[in-house]
Amino acid sequence: MSSIIIARLLGPEEFGKFSIFYIIMILVWLLPQAFDTTFVRYAKAANSKREKNEFLKTAVFLKLVYFVTVLCISYPLAYFLANYCFHKPYIQFLLMASMVCGGFLSFLMSIASTFQEKEKFTEFAVLNTSYTALILCALLLLKASNLEFSLRNVVLIYLAITIAIGIISIMVLFKKIGKLFPLNAERLKISFSLGKWIFGVTCVYFIFQRLDILFLTRYVDLKLIGIYSASTRLIIFVALMTGSLAGVSLPKANAAIKSKSLLKTYVKESVISIIIIDIFIILLIIGAPFCIKILFGNEYLLAGIISRLLLIGWFFVVVYTPFSFLFYALDDSRTRFLLELLKIITAIILLYWLVPKYNLIGGAIAMSLSLVLNTFISLTVLRHKLTGTYERFKVC
Repeated sequence: MSSIIIARLLGPEEFGKFSIFYIIMILVWLLPQAFDTTFVRYAKAANSKREKNEFLKTAVFLKLVYFVTVLCISYPLAYFLANYCFHKPYIQFLLMASMVCGGFLSFLMSIASTFQEKEKFTEFAVLNTSYTALILCALLLLKASNLEFSLRNVVLIYLAITIAIGIISIMVLFKKIGKLFPLNAERLKISFSLGKWIFGVTCVYFIFQRLDILFLTRYVDLKLIGIYSASTRLIIFVALMTGSLAGVSLPKANAAIKSKSLLKTYVKESVISIIIIDIFIILLIIGAPFCIKILFGNEYLLAGIISRLLLIGWFFVVVYTPFSFLFYALDDSRTRFLLELLKIITAIILLYWLVPKYNLIGGAIAMSLSLVLNTFISLTVLRHKLTGTYERFKVC
């Protein structure tokens, strides 16, 4: 809803600039989610509250190291990206602001992970939606006020709210863990051992999701970026459903590999969710052009075709999503990292080939093709891993 307001009031070109800001912010926000995933994985198997707290303390420490690193490199990295990668020097401030926003906001995910570990999904959902709800309210207030609804003011709203949420989140986390030091060296070693691969998975996974726009930013003007971004906002409806599926699947996957019967139950529950979401995707493919026209206006009509192409890939992503977390349950985050790396390499090759020829349409085809190929490869590898696990433990 926030994106729709911004797109309609600023127009395609300014919305294109905002989309670059938003994409980098989301990437910086979600990359350290690996530390939260590691916490959920080990805290779920912990035998005491003290042990869980030690894993949370480790996750917070790693998150702080990440946060300080982001703040230190935000200026030189923004300068490099704006001038040498995107060839658009005027977006340097937007890139810096997006990195600061993402860094502060990452601490909210640490608090959410404590609810996820306890399978308190209502609290988990409310906390995750609180940020976007605040942004939406602030944008509506800006529109209702006498202030100009400009890109500058929109970015300032994001900065103010994310910094405030980040500071509050840090205070809450320190209240939970008590003193940060001393750290348990064994817990830190265990968390980093799994976490480094999950961090790699998270990096390539979320970079992949925004790779098309990052790639297109170098080759097309910002007005076309705005149109393409409108199509990705329609995909967010699917991403939200898939994300909620991921939130539930992670803690349940750990129990699923203990026996063949538990795995069958996990598969059955997952398939029901997959069917529901894929039916929604089919309906969205049919109605994509109409939805784009109603939500964003006539300036964004081309986004309807792009949305249809992107949704084909997401149809297959949904099939794989709940099962991808079984790699973590098997303590094999390395394999999932390699699969995600293969996906991003495939996408880069296809984007490099198709975007110069077909612009926006080429970008959408490249992303969908890489998703379809990766889904089949990943499910094949996972099946082989599970078969080997049951043979070793003589469950079959």
